[in-house]
Amino acid sequence: MAMSDAPQLKVLLIEDNVDHSFLVRSHLQAKGKYVCEIAESGEQGINWIQESPARFELVLLDYNLPGQNGLDILRRIQSINRNLPIIVITGLGSETVAVEIMKAGARDYVIKTGEYYKALHITIEQVMEKHKFEMLNLQLQKQLEEKASKDFLTGAFNRHKFSEIFDRELSSARRYKRPITVAMIDLDKFKEINDKFGHKMGDYALVCVSEILREQLRSSDVIARYGGDEFVVVMPETDKDQAKITCDRIFKALSVFNAKAQFPCPISFSIGIGSSTDGYGNLIEIADQDMYHQKHGKASSN
Repeated sequence: MAMSDAPQLKVLLIEDNVDHSFLVRSHLQAKGKYVCEIAESGEQGINWIQESPARFELVLLDYNLPGQNGLDILRRIQSINRNLPIIVITGLGSETVAVEIMKAGARDYVIKTGEYYKALHITIEQVMEKHKFEMLNLQLQKQLEEKASKDFLTGAFNRHKFSEIFDRELSSARRYKRPITVAMIDLDKFKEINDKFGHKMGDYALVCVSEILREQLRSSDVIARYGGDEFVVVMPETDKDQAKITCDRIFKALSVFNAKAQFPCPISFSIGIGSSTDGYGNLIEIADQDMYHQKHGKASSN
């Protein structure tokens, strides 16, 4: 890609001195690498960032704004978007000021002396190159964390991650006295599927069940593979009656799947629920017991 075709870096310059701000913008935009907007006060710059977080990729902040503390403005911007790089421009060559600036979260600073504009260009390039690698590393870290929290076969959360999410959701439900329900789903005769049709078919059954659950549940509901043939779902803001309606919908979706799927035998599962309607304690254990009652009820009726 030619330099002229490269995306321009969106820069916010917070500077009260009109003459200086126009000179900085002229120097930055001369090579066509930057597009620079000027905010004449810290409040104006903060308002722009709050209104449109993706509007800017870099902030150039004057340290000495009349009636405003540059460090306070820096910290407020950091509180809005910690990943937005900030370079502070200062006329003070003080080591103490430099330390304060970096401690407050600036990526770097430039002193208005000597070859100031050249130094500004170099500093911007260095800061943005470092920022690019930081964002890449952050993205890779998130991907690794996501992989570590998911069941590799079904894509549902694993048991460890579910426990973490469930504890958080249960604590929130208790604090605000909101309903919450847990559902345990266990495939029926799963061992027979593996023994008769092979483990690949058993794996396929698990994937199909996870997809049925995902399609019928809300985005706020959390699905996890709890064991070999078990899934668990936590449904925030859901009481027992609402959970039963959801379970009925899941069973109907299973019937539709079995009618259409090219599967050697019908897939079936049992669902048990534990709801805060009956209290917040031992919801997983209650759901597990209810699931086994449902399963044994099927067995005794056959």
